[in-house]
Amino acid sequence: MFPAGALAQDAGAPAGAPLNRSNAGRFSCRLDVNRRVLIPGATAELELHCTGIPSTRNPTGEGAPAVPQVGDLGGGRSLRVQWSSSGSSDGTGVGGLTPGFNGNARYTAPLQIPDPPELEVRVRVDLSEGARVVDSLALTTSLRLIERSWRLEIDTTHASRCVGMRALANYELTCRGMTVDLSVRDDLRVESLGPGRCSARVANFGSCDESTVRRGRAVGGNTVTAVTGRVDPVSGQLLLEIDGQRVSSPELTHADRHVDAPRTLPLLGATLNLPAQDGASRSYGNLEGGPSGMQVEFRLHRRN
Repeated sequence: MFPAGALAQDAGAPAGAPLNRSNAGRFSCRLDVNRRVLIPGATAELELHCTGIPSTRNPTGEGAPAVPQVGDLGGGRSLRVQWSSSGSSDGTGVGGLTPGFNGNARYTAPLQIPDPPELEVRVRVDLSEGARVVDSLALTTSLRLIERSWRLEIDTTHASRCVGMRALANYELTCRGMTVDLSVRDDLRVESLGPGRCSARVANFGSCDESTVRRGRAVGGNTVTAVTGRVDPVSGQLLLEIDGQRVSSPELTHADRHVDAPRTLPLLGATLNLPAQDGASRSYGNLEGGPSGMQVEFRLHRRN
């Protein structure tokens, strides 16, 4: 069906992981998987590596881990490998395990993500002599499923206070409800489907004592040009880079009619790390320091 061979490993399943010993101690095996995070319909390749199991090429079964020979081993001995999984069907016939040659299998993620989104793949190895099972071993590995489509909501609040701060004016500058749609590709790369924008608003404006500022006006707003990134192949976290700007001050008009233009800064000068789950959120506090406070909040929702 598909040939046995070494799999490219992700960080969650390094090649050379420890072997697990069978119940009677006659052999040892490990289960490798090339990816632990899947989107609906994607596949993971699983491969069983064992040592101590005899075969026609290696009658003693000793040596480096190898893909086991399933079926007749000669000398009245035989090997049986059974695969199973949770959430193996989504009601449409798509999803589940397909055993391959010898000790490998392919898992296809269901189209509907279960709740919770973690699945378990199990394999049982039985060594028999005649009709009697003389030794066995059961191994499990976990897979995580995530949605393909997400919506990222972004709110910003910039607060300036006269009391306790060296500020020209008291105000709250907000920009709320900006959304950007995200798509997760089969290779777990993430990209935005379009830009995002929101308009700034000013509330509770007032000039501080001894300040010449007489008026504050919201001009412009926040923008997101693009969001790029990836899904961590082990944890399933979204790691996003946001190309965008935020307005960090209103337009301020002084008594002498001098105008301070609004300032703009990068929306977030760091990688946004969010769990890929509905309702996940992350807030960043004062990004600028000084006599003002800026908060940026990101919220993630599934997009149907």
